[in-house]
Amino acid sequence: MTTPPHEPPPEEQPPVEPTQAAEGPPRCPRCGAAHDPLQEYCLECGLRLVPLPGATFTRDTVWTRESPIWLWLALAALLAVALAAGAIVALAATDDENEAGTSVPTTGPTTTIPVLPPTTTGVPTLDTVTSGTITIGPPTTTATTTTFPTTTTGTTTTGTTTTGTGGIISWPSGEDGYTVVLRSTPTSQGRGPAESAAQQARNNGLPEVGILESSDYSSMNPGYYVTFTGVYDTENEAENALPRARTSGFPTAYVREVAD
Repeated sequence: MTTPPHEPPPEEQPPVEPTQAAEGPPRCPRCGAAHDPLQEYCLECGLRLVPLPGATFTRDTVWTRESPIWLWLALAALLAVALAAGAIVALAATDDENEAGTSVPTTGPTTTIPVLPPTTTGVPTLDTVTSGTITIGPPTTTATTTTFPTTTTGTTTTGTTTTGTGGIISWPSGEDGYTVVLRSTPTSQGRGPAESAAQQARNNGLPEVGILESSDYSSMNPGYYVTFTGVYDTENEAENALPRARTSGFPTAYVREVAD
């Protein structure tokens, strides 16, 4: 009996090299950036790529254009509720402010604050002593009157002063001194303008208003009727009286010596 021949052992096949996956590297589900398969966090957005043990998968994108219609309706309903709640809160705050402006809380004891009447500046006068009532009268107005003092120092003369018509005086005879010249009128125009100036000076309150002829005195230019005010012993006294004369209607007045 013959034994069948043994089957030859199969030929050894060369090892098959693993084929490279057709797909590219894995990408981040949030930003789409490529990452290594064993990478734990995305380097672009920081998303954890390897879930924690026991973690459940959650959806990152809540809604998109492909989301169901009920999700959009729920979102619209929530937005409407939020707007209505905001309107109610704003209306309640407005009502509270209006009530606070028109009413005062009455909790606790009330305190009455007296309202004082406006003060009136015036002089209090007593109507009657028995009633004890003080009446505040209207404000009193005190008129302030500016008066110019009349200088009498140094006006003592040894000559005789003649007072003419209308209180106009003449220069004391034989007296040398100083005066304030109000106006000089050429004698060719007559005495009328000089007398008019003298009357104006008297009406304005100037003292010792008079008229002299300049030709009678060596210290003055001849040929004028001179309207003056005051007879002074010194030039300083005449200078002190000059401002009053200039503010009394004679702005060109000046001090002049009168001597024979």
